[in-house]
Amino acid sequence: MSENRQLYFGGEIYTVDNGCPTAEAVAVKDGWIVAVGAESQCRSALGGRFEQINLEGSALLPGFIDTHLHPPLMIIYELGADLSRVRSMQELKRELAKTAGRVVSSNWIIGFQFEEQYMKECRLPTRHDLDAVSRDRPILIVKRDGHMIIANTKAIELSGATASTPDPEGGRIDRETDGHPAGPFRETAAQIPLGAMPLPGMQAIAGAAAAVFDKIVANGITSVGMILQTDEEGVSGAQGVYDIALMEMVLDRIPINLYSMLVASDLKPIEAARKTKLHQEKIGAGHRIGALKFWADGTFSSSTAFMNQPFSDQPDMNGFLIHSPDEIYRRMVFAHNAGLQIAIHVIGDACARTCVDLFDRMLKAYPRVDHRHRLEHASQLDAVLVADMARLNLAVSTQPLFISSEKDWLHKRLGTNRIGWTYPLRSLFDAGIKVAGASDSPIESLNVMHAIQCCVTREGFQTHQAITVDEAIRMFTLNAAYIQFEDLVKGSISTGKRADLVILSANPASLPAHQIRDVRVERTICGGKVVFQG
Repeated sequence: MSENRQLYFGGEIYTVDNGCPTAEAVAVKDGWIVAVGAESQCRSALGGRFEQINLEGSALLPGFIDTHLHPPLMIIYELGADLSRVRSMQELKRELAKTAGRVVSSNWIIGFQFEEQYMKECRLPTRHDLDAVSRDRPILIVKRDGHMIIANTKAIELSGATASTPDPEGGRIDRETDGHPAGPFRETAAQIPLGAMPLPGMQAIAGAAAAVFDKIVANGITSVGMILQTDEEGVSGAQGVYDIALMEMVLDRIPINLYSMLVASDLKPIEAARKTKLHQEKIGAGHRIGALKFWADGTFSSSTAFMNQPFSDQPDMNGFLIHSPDEIYRRMVFAHNAGLQIAIHVIGDACARTCVDLFDRMLKAYPRVDHRHRLEHASQLDAVLVADMARLNLAVSTQPLFISSEKDWLHKRLGTNRIGWTYPLRSLFDAGIKVAGASDSPIESLNVMHAIQCCVTREGFQTHQAITVDEAIRMFTLNAAYIQFEDLVKGSISTGKRADLVILSANPASLPAHQIRDVRVERTICGGKVVFQG
């Protein structure tokens, strides 16, 4: 039948396959690519009846892969206030008041994507600022980086936090002079107010999930690296206990493939999750659970990234490790010896040094070929760290749009002496390290075109670390497939691979760098099926 066979032709076909970089046509049968090359060859490979898809000058590329995002958190974000455009304390209060007016009076008021660096006051709100919106209803604000929660007095009361509540390991509660929580809860302390917040209703979650995955495929994304909690550890706090059940509930609504990285302190919850519909053993068969994920430090924005030297604008702070080196190593070893990939959140240079040294120790004690262990973000490095990462065959999943969001204030926080090694893409590529792209959504936008442009232009930030557009495209295709152990079945338009494809209004590799962001996604195809039509 023709509906299981397609011929793509009549446009610019950019394969990300060094053996055949461009082609006249691509033949797809039953969701798999059966021929790439001359149009006559591809027609012959299909035979009989098939659907002819004339690109009419548009570009065909491999479907994009976002290697690090948080769908459960994205679903919750759909149900709250978007604070990304707030530029003053007055605007913040106004947006929260709007949300209070449209949600049920018994519900919590939640705001997301808040960044005080964008505000004219350039300060964090306190519980008293939020009390001006409502003293009777709980209010929580989530920082843009997801590593801090700011609560009003009611939310603090419901959480049980008082002046006598100690800072948890790996976290900090900002306090007033008498010790009472001031509002901000950093890193693991964020779990205290989050633990008191009830889950939204199932109907609301299902609707939000559909909206989230509609946005994902509308950006040309055909596979994602999905981070799921198994307990209270992580940015979702106590609600993370329900991550796996939530994703199972909405799985039938998800039109793309999921590669899951689980946050866990031992193997049991990972083994249990591998018995669910979220895992198929065969690579390319569908969804897979492949990695252990955990946080080793915080972020630049919340001043919790673990740095060798204090932050330039906060000389009394240089961040901290969320887990002790012994605990980091324990987790690494049990995951490594179980055949899992290790994915560690690393932002600061001191954190990177700690984790790379622990990888070195572990791989000497327990050698394993082709482990593909990875650092998530790897934001602040140096020449020695990059060389050691290359020697150990560590990979990196990084978020180019962090540059766009942070470029206007990073120089103030990091100072001139180290900022040349912040998000050092050029240095990583030159060292031969596999670098994959991601959004960390809902922290950053899902817009792959903007991310690719940012890799090339860096929007003026430390442009000596820029990479080429071809390298940037590879970050979201073949390199991304590689760090998810899927490069033999995804990541390029090659014979024998899945027909995960994206049709774009133009080939970003053929455009001036400043025009890449304007490229539109016209169609997204996953396993030969159209999942988005622009």
